[in-house]
Amino acid sequence: MTDILIQQASRHGVYVQSFAGHLANLFDPYLKRLVNELIIIMNNSPETTRSIRRINQIVNEWRRASLSVYGSYNDDVLFAELEPFAVGESEWELKSLKSVVKAPGLSLAAPAAQQVWTGVLSTPLIFPDSKGVKLLDPFIKDWELGQINKVSDIIRIGYTTGRTNQQIVKDIIDQNSGILGSKSKGGTRASIKTMVRTATNSVSNIAREQTRKANDDIVIGYEIIATLDSRTSTYCRGVDGTKVFYKGLIIWGSTGRREKTTFRPMPPFHPACRDSTTSILDPIYDVDDTGQTRASKGVSGGKQVDAETTYYGFLKVQGSQGPKGRAWVQDIMGIERGNLLIDGGLSAKEFAKLTLDDVFQPIPLKELRKKESLTLAFDNVD
Repeated sequence: MTDILIQQASRHGVYVQSFAGHLANLFDPYLKRLVNELIIIMNNSPETTRSIRRINQIVNEWRRASLSVYGSYNDDVLFAELEPFAVGESEWELKSLKSVVKAPGLSLAAPAAQQVWTGVLSTPLIFPDSKGVKLLDPFIKDWELGQINKVSDIIRIGYTTGRTNQQIVKDIIDQNSGILGSKSKGGTRASIKTMVRTATNSVSNIAREQTRKANDDIVIGYEIIATLDSRTSTYCRGVDGTKVFYKGLIIWGSTGRREKTTFRPMPPFHPACRDSTTSILDPIYDVDDTGQTRASKGVSGGKQVDAETTYYGFLKVQGSQGPKGRAWVQDIMGIERGNLLIDGGLSAKEFAKLTLDDVFQPIPLKELRKKESLTLAFDNVD
């Protein structure tokens, strides 16, 4: 039973990442607004100046303008999309539980929408590696403020080192190297993409946890599922398979060490973390509707993918599981790339070398909801 829930959560996690990609792409018009605001401010500024007072005035103008742009993105896009997404994730967890728990007379319920969103906003993101602890709202706004400050620093340094206002603008908005360049790998667009993916994963995990808490007579804890590939952090490799029980016990996945504690580690564990969670059922419900116990674990344990397997390898295995498996991979990657991975005669490693962009195609919330039936229906593939 737990294995079925792990597979459901693993597949659903792919769609969560796709939704995060969609939200990140919606930042692009706001990036253009930031560029336009900068150009206007700098065009109205002196060509050169070493006056600290004047430089600070320019920086303050930039700060006010950029805070307004980021505020619009947060209000009109990010939080406007994340709140209904949170409710949808809570409902998805309920559907997942109902798909495997078939006890007569058993009632499963999802918490109220407001309760879900309150839980999301009041549960901190905890990053063990950096010892960072922040609630969702300040996490997002502080991240954006960091990008604002980077531009401010370039303006200050530019003027004090004798560069002209137009040279400073070019330094900042150059497509390939500027912090506001749309193709800059280390720029604001890439940084906001990381922030959005992190925030979306946090919302997903916390919202689904609200449903588990509402059914704690059946759900006794959760298991952490890491996406194991070359990008996986050392910490995430270590916590993969960790079981967190509500009665104050953690069994750490990497070592099997048992720890009595009220601490409940919850992904994301670092920026851009893709880890997910799945429910641990009370043993009396951990039997499927045919009366069979859940499949026994092999030497690698009940993981999303083996520790030495890339995510392409995971998709390749899923694609080999009949027509539904192929349809699932095609839905994630597109028909041509999906068929190439499954039938192209390339190893997962070779295929990865051919892929220059993200595997997952961005999808909006309304499309994400349509994927649920496919995700759940795929659980019984032979």
